[in-house]
Amino acid sequence: MDGQMPIKKYTLKNRLTTILWFIACIGFLLSLPIILGASGWLLFGLIILSLLLALLATGIARYFFKKPARYRFQWITWSLALLFLLSFVVAAPVYYLAGVTQMHPALVPQVTLTNGDKTIVFQGMQHVGIERFYKSVVYDLEDALSKGYVLYYEGVRPSTPEADTWLNRTVTGGTDLTTTYRLLGDVCGLQFQNDYFGLLAQDVRQHPQSHVVADVSTLELKNEYDRLMSTDVEFAQAMRQQEQEAVTSPPEVSHFITFLKKGSVRQRELAGIVCRGVMTMTLRHADEAQSDSQLDKVILDFRNGKLAEQLLAEPRDKIYITYGAKHLPGVFKLLHTADPRWHSVSIKWMRTVDEPENYMDKSPI
Repeated sequence: MDGQMPIKKYTLKNRLTTILWFIACIGFLLSLPIILGASGWLLFGLIILSLLLALLATGIARYFFKKPARYRFQWITWSLALLFLLSFVVAAPVYYLAGVTQMHPALVPQVTLTNGDKTIVFQGMQHVGIERFYKSVVYDLEDALSKGYVLYYEGVRPSTPEADTWLNRTVTGGTDLTTTYRLLGDVCGLQFQNDYFGLLAQDVRQHPQSHVVADVSTLELKNEYDRLMSTDVEFAQAMRQQEQEAVTSPPEVSHFITFLKKGSVRQRELAGIVCRGVMTMTLRHADEAQSDSQLDKVILDFRNGKLAEQLLAEPRDKIYITYGAKHLPGVFKLLHTADPRWHSVSIKWMRTVDEPENYMDKSPI
């Protein structure tokens, strides 16, 4: 009996080792498309790093344990193990972000509100998103027009060159907002919302009274910003700190996006996966967490107040709004404060981020 126990333990150890190596091999094979898609040099770098780390590890083991062993075999074995491990560490975040996009998608609401006399459909929007989301929104807008709704749009209106420049500098660090959104959409494999509202251009020309840009101007935003800078100490401190950080470490988002666009097709695909995953996580976090940004007092709260004023003053009783989803809670609160009868009648959630659709690769037969 005693003589059989070591054999049993050795066999179990071998089995466990074989299983672990099998899992490691599978992980490495799954990692290869990500690594090679990013760059062949990345795989080469991982191999070199694994060899060096394994050499260091075997050297340390040889120095401390001083036992006769096949160090060359150990070095090769540890090199493979480290290569498999490092490859998995590099590729795992990409798979994770792809999974987040599919399993925990970013959603925006379409909410119908009423006070008994007036009906408001609030369609939450997102500056960049999937094509089918924007097509669905445009279809709903056309349907609303046929039912006698007046359409309210989001869109800060340009005013003076100084105010326009101030807004771009404050929000994006100096880059034009439209340009930034288009670049972001290109990298993420998503679309820019303004490209789809052009489908309503003919109706805008024929029935301009049914289309209202219900937003403030850049000058109004700047005036509110200046007012808060002189009256709100907390706001002023936060904005001064933001300006200092922008000077010491200016944002390089647009440059980074431009760099990614120059990559190969596969590199752009990987960048899109990462971009959509990060965007999904950011949007979901923004929905679940209370924002502590002082700039929201201008970008959200001030505009919410102006929008609520227009909605309450609007003589027509059916309004369809396309506005950033983050504006909905604040606008509803203001409406309800003015008239407690305001309540939601229905809500529908719509997905905004997903893999880009390529119908050219599909066949109906």
